[in-house]
Amino acid sequence: MSESLVIIRTFGNLLDADEAQVELLTAGIYSLLFSDDSMSLHPNALPGDGVALAVHHRDVTLAEAALTLKPHLA
Repeated sequence: MSESLVIIRTFGNLLDADEAQVELLTAGIYSLLFSDDSMSLHPNALPGDGVALAVHHRDVTLAEAALTLKPHLA
């Protein structure tokens, strides 16, 4: 049975998204980052929706709690 992923945050840059992912990993929560990377191909294009941070459905509550401890990631 496959488990669905839930996007819990969207960040404006990869640095903030990566910091949040490290916080989750420190808490023992596996996560994935998703990004529309078209800016690297088309520098004059408008930015997309940023970088999305997703976790397994079963980890949403724990992940939200872990990120709430870091207000700049909320």
